[in-house]
Amino acid sequence: MGVSGSLIGAYVLAGEINKNPENLSLAFENYEKVMRPFVRKIQNLKPSLLRLGIPKTQRGINLFYNVTKLALSLRIPELIAKFSSDDRDGSWRLPEYEHLREVSN
Repeated sequence: MGVSGSLIGAYVLAGEINKNPENLSLAFENYEKVMRPFVRKIQNLKPSLLRLGIPKTQRGINLFYNVTKLALSLRIPELIAKFSSDDRDGSWRLPEYEHLREVSN
């Protein structure tokens, strides 16, 4: 979600600055209000899960690679996504900035 978050953040920041070009403090405040719910959702990670994805030995790397290969061949990530109760359910919506739409047309 890092790349997605940065792209969304850039879009929202541009939109808020274009809405408030004479008041950057207000633009940054609005940016924070818009982005905070999204950031909370994408940062909802468990540190123990992150550690599993960063093995420290060659043996750990090989094990991680083989487990990942098996999980992908069995389509386990698709099953997890299908039945997950993850907070990242798509309820947060990207704001629309009319003035940005007019520029791109």
